[in-house]
Parts: sequence; structure tokens; C-alpha cells
Amino acid sequence: MRKHILTVVLIATMAILRVNLLIATEQSPLLSAVQAELDRSMERLELDDFERPYYIGYSLNELHRLSMSAEYGAMISDDDSHMRYLSVDVHVGDYSFDNTPSDPEYFRMPDFYDRFARRNARAPLSDDVDALRQRLWLLTDARYKQALDVLNKKRGELIGKVEEPDRPDDFSHEDVVVHIDPIKYLELDGNEWRETLKVVSSLFKHYPEILTSNVSFSASLRNQFMISSEGSKLQLSDYYFTVAVTADARCEDGMSVHNVETWKASTLSDLPTRAEIVRGTQKMIDELLLLRDAVPADPYSGPAIIVNEAAGVFFHEALGHRLEGHRLRNEREGHTFKGKVGEKVIPEFLSVVDDPTLTEFNGTPLYGHYNYDQEMVKAQRVELVRDGVLEGFLMSRLPVNGFSRSNGHGRADMFSRPVSRMGNLIVTTNDPKSYDNLIDMLVEECRAQGKSYGLIFDVLTSGETNTSGFGIQSLRCQPVLVHKIYVDDRRTELIRGVELIGTPLNILENVAAAGDDPAVFNGTCGAESGNVAVSSVAPSILISKIEIQKSRQESRRPPILPPPLFD
Repeated sequence: MRKHILTVVLIATMAILRVNLLIATEQSPLLSAVQAELDRSMERLELDDFERPYYIGYSLNELHRLSMSAEYGAMISDDDSHMRYLSVDVHVGDYSFDNTPSDPEYFRMPDFYDRFARRNARAPLSDDVDALRQRLWLLTDARYKQALDVLNKKRGELIGKVEEPDRPDDFSHEDVVVHIDPIKYLELDGNEWRETLKVVSSLFKHYPEILTSNVSFSASLRNQFMISSEGSKLQLSDYYFTVAVTADARCEDGMSVHNVETWKASTLSDLPTRAEIVRGTQKMIDELLLLRDAVPADPYSGPAIIVNEAAGVFFHEALGHRLEGHRLRNEREGHTFKGKVGEKVIPEFLSVVDDPTLTEFNGTPLYGHYNYDQEMVKAQRVELVRDGVLEGFLMSRLPVNGFSRSNGHGRADMFSRPVSRMGNLIVTTNDPKSYDNLIDMLVEECRAQGKSYGLIFDVLTSGETNTSGFGIQSLRCQPVLVHKIYVDDRRTELIRGVELIGTPLNILENVAAAGDDPAVFNGTCGAESGNVAVSSVAPSILISKIEIQKSRQESRRPPILPPPLFD
């Protein structure tokens, strides 16, 4: 499993965007149309000599997205997109044994049905009930035939396969939920944002050392209409806003360095003002210029501090993905924590929960908040690790041994099949240390290991982790800002070209202390079920031994001529 995360460094308040929200307080006619087709399918859908569905779930996702970007003071893209996408989930058999595919085929569908379904998954953009039901009819027919195909294949596998005695069910029973949000429409006056993007991107005109830069803004509205044969019915509306600034430069030795500043929010009031974006961008530029002149990193193994927001990315990668319950059903996964409930898995001064019901942490909004997941289950707080001891997993409607119910973490984007995913991952400590104390402990640990310096990871922007049983259980993060701190005089020195690497269990066991400074990381996580909004909350941590390697870089000559503005 490979993924990418964007780090959010700052969240503030915005006053420059004008948005008119047209709100309809009643149930959409789309939901009524979906209900009618669901009732018809459950009553009459049956192939001769084969089973009828015992469960059908329909989801209609509507995405309205405005996106624009600027470079060097000029707009380079300005798009307004609107789409609707259908998802149909058909189960035949029963809850204990149905057509839920045997791994490793969970995400692969037979080619014919998949190609046919893709053609019919796009829904009409207008509220045309007849056109919508026509699409649902064809898509349901394809998914039903596919479900029969998979179920018969699974039954055939039992001939030559020893069935595990404590095999969990294939699909979980869940409570019926009914919730109707007002339907919202995104009508955004983008003129002020266009001006903001041009103003901010013009800052880069003053820096000949910076080769490329981009400033972008996107506003998305996702309306979800979900209904199931169990009786659940949901009409949900959510906003997603992103402001991102990226830039690249080239060092004298040809190494490329980059920096990024990203703001994410789910409400307009949590977006920054133009002045705040300018300040954040200037800070990013100053850091990039320092990186351009920084010394290249050398391979290193020794003590390090990962500062709070960066620690959120670290725990997301090293721990969070290994607590996603669906991985325990996949024979090709590494099963890092399978059978470990009740055992110590991380240091006893740390506890971990995932609580998507929270909208903020200590006054900072949480981007990973949601009320219901994509399997029509209410979001729930889950205690994952208490005082270092494993308590549970993030669960979708795919049961595992010891966990027969979902806890509302079956998540997906509008194009993917839901699996268990993180929402708001929160790491706490029962023995907090001040940051100065962590520095003291870092220096002492360096002396004990005979190291002349330790490392401080200030910002991580992305990471990836391998959770499969193939290859090495590994972790790799791409830090942007990393400093050496020397033991003799505590002088710090910026380094570049760093990759944080290692095996997650080993790194987690080496966490020696945690700070009293929890901070929020807001971003986007990409995995098997697509890109979903996430947050991580963590304090700064001291790790007694961590490993870095030099990042792979192509050393290229800089442009021959100077930039036109500086020639």
C-alpha cells in the first residue's frame, strides 16, 4: 500500500471569499428515485435457479468543484467541474458467507462487469428521475450478476481449501440510520480568489533562485445520497477547501529542493485571509532559499526529535495504517498487529484514539471530521491503544476475528469501494515533557551513543508505508525541514536531501519520550479506497534511534540564461 500526504502547516481565518449557499431543507427527489429503484430490485431481481440479493446499497455522489491556479502573477488554470457518480453494492448469500471477494481479489472485479459498470456509473447532472433510474437499473443488473459469479467461485474454493474454524462473517449487521442534511449548492464568486492567486504568485518574481512555483485554490462540495435495503437513508453535504503553494529551486551541486505550504479546511471561516497567505508564502520562500544553501545530508542512524505536526504524519504512516481492520482479512498483508489485542505494541506512555466525531482540537479545526461513513454507519470514537496496549482496530463492515461490527470507519472517495480508514487520529501521552526537556534528553542520548549530533525533523510533507507481506515492512517519509543539533554547543544546521526510513515496529519501539505540545496536521490520505480527508494530532516525540538516507536526486545543470526579469 502506497500513499501520499500533504502537510498543513497553518490554519487561520478568512474574510475575502463571498459565497452564496442555496439550501433546500427537504429530501431531494434523487433520494426518492433511488429508493424506488431499490424497492423494485429487492422485490423482483432474480436470475432463474440462482439466489436473490439479500442486501443492496445505492450511493449517488455529486461533486461540484471550482479549481484555479496562478504562476508568476498570471492565471494558468480556471476550471468549474460538476459530476455525479453512482455506486451499487449487491450482496447474495447471507451475512456469514456472501460474495465479498476472497483476498487478494477484494479490489478487483471481473473484467466484463467492471468495464460495463464504468460506462453506467456516471449519473445525469440534472434531477431527471427517469434517466437516473435507467442507469441504476443497468448498473444493478451488472453488479448482481457479478455477485453471483464471485459467490459461486468462493463456494468452489471450499472444495480444496481448509476452512478456518473461527472464520468471521463476510458482512456485518449494522443499525439502521436515517439522516437528512440540507442540500447545499456551491455558488462562489471567484474574482477575489483570482486576484489573491495573482498577488501571491507575484511574490516569486523577486527571487531569481526559484525555478518553478504555483499557487492554487480549490473549493469542492460533495453531496451524498445513500440508501440501503436494511432501511438506512442518508443525505449528506460536505465542503472541502484547499489553498496550496509550491516552489522548487536548484542547488549549486544540481540537487533539486522544494517546499510547500498548504491550508485545508471544511468551512469557509477556517480558510486564511489574503494577508495570511502572503505571510505563509513568504515564510515558505525564505525556507526554500535556506534549503538551497543547506549542506547535503549524510546517511545517519541515531537519536532524533520529530516535531508535533511532523509527528502526526509519522504516526499516521508507522501506526495508523497497520490498525486498519480490513488488512487482517487479506492473506497478502503483513498482519503486523494480528492477534496482539491486549498486548503492548508501543511505549506505555502513549495512547491512541481515532475520533471522527470531533470537529476541533484545542480550537484548531479537524479536517478529518465526518458524521457517517460511506457504508451508512455512524462515525464513532475508537480506542486503539491505551497506555501502550492494543485495544482495537478501525473497522468497516468487513468483520475480523474478535470484531464483528463496524465502528464507522468504512471510507472511500466517490470512485472507490469503502475500506477501513483513519479519520482523526489522536496520539496522547501520560508523561508529557517540555520541548526544552526533549532537547536535553536528545543531547544526552547522543552522548550515550557517541554521536556528535542529533536530528530535528520540523516538517514532513509526505510519506509511504508498505503493509503487505511482500517485501520488507518499511516506512519512508520525505521531510522538508531537517536540522542537525550538535552536542557540544547545541548549534543547529539545516540539511537537505533527507529521507526518513526504517521498519515501523522498530521505530515505534524506539520512541523514548513525548512532549506537552500536541498540534494538528490536516491533510489528504490516499490508499486503496481513494483520497479521503484526514487529521492527525500528536506531540513532539524523541526517538532514541532513527535512520535517514540521502534522497535520490538527479544532478542537473541550472538554466543557462538568467530569468528574463533579471537579465
